Amino acid sequence: MTPTTSQSRTTGERKQMSTTADPSEGTSAPAQGALIPQRFQLTGEVIVSKIFWAGFGWQGSSIVADKLGYSAESIAFAGTTGVGEALAVMAGHSLFYTVIKGSDASKEISTGLWLGTGTLFSGTAWQPVVNALVSMTDNFFPAVAAGTMIACGSAFYAGLRVGRALWGEVLGLPVAERDYENLNSDAGLSVAIGGATAMFVACDPSAAMNIFAVPFGVLETDSNVLGMIKAGGATATGYGIVQAWQNFFPRGRNWMDMYLK
Repeated sequence: MTPTTSQSRTTGERKQMSTTADPSEGTSAPAQGALIPQRFQLTGEVIVSKIFWAGFGWQGSSIVADKLGYSAESIAFAGTTGVGEALAVMAGHSLFYTVIKGSDASKEISTGLWLGTGTLFSGTAWQPVVNALVSMTDNFFPAVAAGTMIACGSAFYAGLRVGRALWGEVLGLPVAERDYENLNSDAGLSVAIGGATAMFVACDPSAAMNIFAVPFGVLETDSNVLGMIKAGGATATGYGIVQAWQNFFPRGRNWMDMYLK
């Protein structure tokens, strides 16, 4: 959920895909003391532009799927929610960085497309993963959340790598091609996204030992909009907790650092 840069094979021109770092300001890396506040600033941007809307969009899409008669155990339900969440992330990123930050629309839409690919993978996987874990653990929240973090974080990572190959390497859009640096960066981001998918499990107030049922549990009496807001708050909180932990890592160990040069 972050902008990307890549190096052109033919011209060496740097492709800038975000307003978070202006290449005209120089390439020297910030000192460790200045790096932590910058990481938290980017964390806030990611939450506002993407993570909240991921949960909001998934929950809204689940309402659509239910009205279409899809059961929560069906492939159609998983696909509907995955596509809805991906579209919400793509729109949130593109609008935030083009309208609010004033970045180049074509570049940010390409980034949104790449991030949406990762989201499609994790959002589609979420319900089947949770269904399986609920059955295996008798809906024990800590176990379901931990397993979801691992499975859906891994799915998001796979989607990011597929997205780089498809959009950047095959179709030539301004998305950084796969390399060792962004392999590690994508992995770090996927861990934080895993935190978002784990906290999303808290939207089920019936889960045993769900200490986050208040405020995130979606109740039968809640309006559709309130349920979507709770879902967005859950994903934002889960991501924020994991990312805040990562923000104190030494330089080069946080996925954000390659975008803060």
